[in-house]
Amino acid sequence: MLPQGHPHDAQLQEFQYFVVIDFEATCDKVNNPFPQEIIEFPSVLVNSATGQLEASFQTYVRPTYHQFLTDFCKELTGIQQIQVDRGVPLSEALLMHDKWLEDKGIKNKNFAIVTWSNWDCRVMLESECRFKRIRKPPYFNRWINLKVPFHEVFGDVRCNLKEAVQLSGLTWEGRAHCGLDDARNTARLLALLMQFSITNSLVWQPAPQSTASCQLSPERSPDPVQSQQKPNEMLRSPVQLNPYAATVGGKDRPMYCYCGVLSRWSVVRKPGPMQGRYFYGCGNWTATRRAICPYFAWAS
Repeated sequence: MLPQGHPHDAQLQEFQYFVVIDFEATCDKVNNPFPQEIIEFPSVLVNSATGQLEASFQTYVRPTYHQFLTDFCKELTGIQQIQVDRGVPLSEALLMHDKWLEDKGIKNKNFAIVTWSNWDCRVMLESECRFKRIRKPPYFNRWINLKVPFHEVFGDVRCNLKEAVQLSGLTWEGRAHCGLDDARNTARLLALLMQFSITNSLVWQPAPQSTASCQLSPERSPDPVQSQQKPNEMLRSPVQLNPYAATVGGKDRPMYCYCGVLSRWSVVRKPGPMQGRYFYGCGNWTATRRAICPYFAWAS
């Protein structure tokens, strides 16, 4: 179960949609072919207001320099030779994806590309487009590396995408290194991390001159009473073990969040290393408005 507190919703909603991608490319066990070429182009659309995966796009891409996939590549990705033979050139794949975004009405909205690591946009797509002199849509020039907010929540742990999904308490779905399955699992992890953005620690912000759009936000609170209290101090506030009320003199005393409303609580089925068994969130919460104050704390 996910945390119910979702502070600073307005800032999180600065992006209306997230477009999650995870390319697969030609490869070999020892030395990758040069140039490496994208062979699978998947994309998953996530609504930032609901966290729902609304649609997906996928096409296979035909390599031009190393047309025959290695046995290692086929075993790793599950992509077969006939699929890339029937694929389209990268330039056409980019146009198809752009048209898909247009048909979904996303191009006129504020959206951000999301990846797991910087490899997809900074390394793979950029290098292949430069090598083949392909003009890519400008929205691929900035992205959110989901590793950044993941490490903010779970600590500086070394793990691949599948391990990160499992560490977060989610169940991996599909085949690892299938681009579309990887993108879907990344999107599910994104939806979870969006709700883990507690006490203004993580805020999705567009950064036109930066490749990473997820940045630490200034320490500020929407509640004037809490304006002098830093977010990290909020996290270190004493937390009662009972997930609903504190026991004083043998009686249960309800716990309230910063806005004066009775706090909400829930249980985490598979807590990560930086989590507790229970958590408290702002009680003034709805699915549409989310939380109005940054109250959130873990309990063991």
